[in-house]
Amino acid sequence: MPIIKELDKRVRAKFDDESVYIIDKDDRVHMAHMDIHYGYSVNGVAYLHTEILKDSELNNFYKIYPEKFNNKTNGITFRRWLLHCNAPLAEFITSLIGDGYKTDATELKKLEKFVDDEKVLNELLEIKKDAKIELSNYLSETQGIELDENSIFDIQIKRLHEYKRQQMNVLYVIHKYLEIKDGKKPARPITVIFGAKAAPAYVIAKDIIHLILCMQELINNDPEVSPYLKVVMVKNYNVTKAEKLIPACDISEQISLASKEASGTGNMKFMLNGAVTLGTLDGANVEISQFAGKENEYIFGKTADVVIEHYAKADYVSMDYYEKSDVIKDAVDFIVSDELLAIGNEENLDRLYNELLNKDWFMTLLDLEEYIKVKDKAFADYEDRMSWAKKMLHNIANAGFFSSDRTIAEYNKDIWKLS
Repeated sequence: MPIIKELDKRVRAKFDDESVYIIDKDDRVHMAHMDIHYGYSVNGVAYLHTEILKDSELNNFYKIYPEKFNNKTNGITFRRWLLHCNAPLAEFITSLIGDGYKTDATELKKLEKFVDDEKVLNELLEIKKDAKIELSNYLSETQGIELDENSIFDIQIKRLHEYKRQQMNVLYVIHKYLEIKDGKKPARPITVIFGAKAAPAYVIAKDIIHLILCMQELINNDPEVSPYLKVVMVKNYNVTKAEKLIPACDISEQISLASKEASGTGNMKFMLNGAVTLGTLDGANVEISQFAGKENEYIFGKTADVVIEHYAKADYVSMDYYEKSDVIKDAVDFIVSDELLAIGNEENLDRLYNELLNKDWFMTLLDLEEYIKVKDKAFADYEDRMSWAKKMLHNIANAGFFSSDRTIAEYNKDIWKLS
């Protein structure tokens, strides 16, 4: 502690701004402040993340040390997330462009010359279908869950947190359930797959899981709906299961509230395996849409600057959105409907219902209607199989930037300087 006090003393001698002190007026030690003052480099892990650090979160420090701030967008290891977990796709890519991409991921860009080759596109669709069959067989053997591999596999796998907005996804499920009950059936069956774990004491996150499980049971036991809609919560989600889920994914759910996701890496893994992103302009989604082209993703939601302004003004009121939209009202009210209360725990469902209407800190209802609209468009576009295969190919071809080889090389060049 004497060393920390000395470091703080030196900071105070240089700066009058209390917000950059290491020890605050309540004698709390701010480790990040110490790191920034005495460290060599400060980096974000996606372009948007870095800009938010500079413009708002650490703006006071950026004004002092602009030269320390830089961006290092995260990456993933292609050895695991393509060569290991999706060997059929890797072999197909090698047959088209050789194996140079295994050591230089930017060579995947060569795939774009096949974007109008129907034979290649059809083979890509077959590889995806085979991966879906493999996942279906795995879930049948391990969880007794039967999937329709001809359905759309819409997948959200990540830590369960309100800012990642699994609650928005399950509200879409409710919306679709109500539509089907009302006679409006989708052109193709939809399979919504969740994989997530929540921190042990994170009560609302547990409530969201509870709602997902309630919808899973309700739909499974409703012969009017189950042929068209299915919800799956993968048990004990982990990396090993991700290796089976990611190759089989059609639509990658990356729907965090803009400004809240530093980067994300699941979005990159899905992209590399030919999934199309349904997401907000948050974290590395921004760069994914730039590299692959916005026309090859499904982007929705308020932007980070709008969200940050809502927080600054404290002017977001979820009840306003609920009262103005029948679509939102119907979906939210269903959480405490007789149908769900007959299945689930009233305390869990009531608590989540009240959280959405009276707090909704991560602004689920702000983006819900646009999310429903854009997701429905993605499902409709899926029916044009050649057009969809082109989107898949554009994503794979432009995934090279997201290799961890590039990330590590940038850290070494700009920060570590090991060679």
